[in-house]
Amino acid sequence: MILEAEVELKNSLFADNVFYSLGDSLNALRLDGISEILCYGLGHFSSCRSSKYQLALLLSLKKYYNSRVYVYDPVFYSHEIELLKRFDCNIIEINEEGKRIIQDSVTLIYMPHCSIYLTNNFLYTNWSKRLNKCILLTNSFSIVTDNLTKANKSVSLDYVLRIRPYVTEIPLRNNFIYKDVFSDLNIHIFLEENINAIPQSFWNKRDEPCYRGAEIHYLTAKQTERIDAKNCCTEDET
Repeated sequence: MILEAEVELKNSLFADNVFYSLGDSLNALRLDGISEILCYGLGHFSSCRSSKYQLALLLSLKKYYNSRVYVYDPVFYSHEIELLKRFDCNIIEINEEGKRIIQDSVTLIYMPHCSIYLTNNFLYTNWSKRLNKCILLTNSFSIVTDNLTKANKSVSLDYVLRIRPYVTEIPLRNNFIYKDVFSDLNIHIFLEENINAIPQSFWNKRDEPCYRGAEIHYLTAKQTERIDAKNCCTEDET
């Protein structure tokens, strides 16, 4: 099922567009490859069509760039985790809420249809000039932030809003056969000349995000712990 989806995806015009745009992005960043891919929010790819093709793109990217892949979603079933391991993906064991520190290697952050608050968390955690080693394949910054601003809900998305003027967003044409799978997904890069133009004081202001009262649309670490504890109790009773 997954392998068939991967073949279908690889032979699509959408995949051609993604790989061409990523190639342009790497050239603009003066980088020659992608060492690691960090993926959040695939969902139940064993039962959801969108998730299945989103995984197919991840596997295609992994093979093309020969990248190490780190993946997490708190909703994964145990058999989905085992399948990801068979595809040589590294499973992140805890809910980091998007707050994973990247190293010096070039990293693609792939978050298909994830909460913009997870993106905000990632930016907060890596709030420095090393962002120019990152490529974000996520929901369009411009679309999401414009919509949130119009709805007056952008106050807690400080990092997305602050970095947006320095982001180069590369639109991806949504021409996949199933339009809902990759809708609003764009590439975002941080060009060296833009990053270097930012004063150090910009990076020094780095308070942990607070989303009190906001609809963040992702499971927090505490929520995941409660779900895991409940599942353990259920297993002990059977």
